[in-house]
Amino acid sequence: MKAELIDVSEVKKNLDIEIPQDVVDEQMTSIAREFARKARVPGFRPGKAPIHVVRNRFKEEIVSEMMQHLLPKYFSEAAQSRALDIVDSPQFEGIDYTIGQSLRFKAVFEIYPQLNVSNYVGIPGEEVSITVEEPEIEAALKRLQEDMAELAPVEEQRPTREGDFAEISFSGTVPGSEEPPLTAEKAVCEIGGRTTLKEFSENLLGASPGDEKTFPVSYRPDYPEKKLAGRTVQYQVKVEAIKEKKVPDINDEFAQGLGDYKTLDDLKAKVRQDLEKHKKEHAQEQLREKLLEWLEDNNEFEVPDTLVKRQLQIRVQRLLRDLSRQGINPERLDVDWGKIQEDQRKQATRDVKGSLILDFISDKEGIGSTDEEVEAEVQRIVAETNRAREKVMEVLNRDTGLDRLRGQIRNKKVLDFLQERATLQPSSKTD
Repeated sequence: MKAELIDVSEVKKNLDIEIPQDVVDEQMTSIAREFARKARVPGFRPGKAPIHVVRNRFKEEIVSEMMQHLLPKYFSEAAQSRALDIVDSPQFEGIDYTIGQSLRFKAVFEIYPQLNVSNYVGIPGEEVSITVEEPEIEAALKRLQEDMAELAPVEEQRPTREGDFAEISFSGTVPGSEEPPLTAEKAVCEIGGRTTLKEFSENLLGASPGDEKTFPVSYRPDYPEKKLAGRTVQYQVKVEAIKEKKVPDINDEFAQGLGDYKTLDDLKAKVRQDLEKHKKEHAQEQLREKLLEWLEDNNEFEVPDTLVKRQLQIRVQRLLRDLSRQGINPERLDVDWGKIQEDQRKQATRDVKGSLILDFISDKEGIGSTDEEVEAEVQRIVAETNRAREKVMEVLNRDTGLDRLRGQIRNKKVLDFLQERATLQPSSKTD
């Protein structure tokens, strides 16, 4: 075999390979014999056709199978002999073969860049001072107050107002359809609520218990509930009762209802502690991101396009999933998808660059993940998801999930290493 390595760039490479004629002929003969053993050729009993007849009749198939076997085999040998760290399978181009001659082809591929990162100790950065202000505590208490709110019947005789909760029974039919009606008993509808269909709010505002309303609702084509999307439903609605939200007063009794707190001050102290912890974790995450960004900006090397495309696909899929969860049809968004793709590609390039730098530091400093650390993370997932360990492991063992988990643990440890050795200055800014 002859092979010549051509450096297109730091990571883009070509291998021009020539496989000797005798190797190709031997492979062709072996494949032809296998064809002859199985092939049905008119005029011959199964498996009894002469080899030269089989080679002529199935020439294209035999040549194709020969290439499928020899091209990756000899590329792999040439790459291994040169200790090339291949990113992904190569593209084979310029294939030149005539029966009875040698086989020539070009393999186009990328390798991982050879990094030489030496400036990862003493990275400059700023510490963020963590403070929790009184208005933040008050806002947190308000959220707890809303969580503790209850719906209570309106005792006075009056119609519904904005913000009331109407307890309703309804039946909805699609005109001209033989489908069974949509029905519900004692459903709760917030008048003017953010998630309430405007037709329900408009028709039920000012209604009293016992009132019945009939009105249509036209659902948009991209409505999340597929069976309603793009259809018009005629609703018959009866108001059964009116309820209003009752929020508890924020006092010692309120605190006692939330846990092991004797006074409101005890609750406030715990809220402050939780806010400080959350803000500290957020600040630490931001600091670590900035340390990695500094390394990305201060270490130049070519990033394999194969890895960028892979990461870009992950980012775009994540974006589409996030939109779908919000009930948004991406195809109906009036946005410049070309610009979004361009922006996502820039970030995907940084993602890959940062990942390669972390890999380099991990290898150089001997930082990895232990089985005990992996098991601890598995147990954390079990506790958070309330699922059996066997089910969690089943998911992790699918699509290299366990390897990704190991990588995440290792990357966290590398970032810990960078933060511990960073040169951090106090910041005048507070978070």
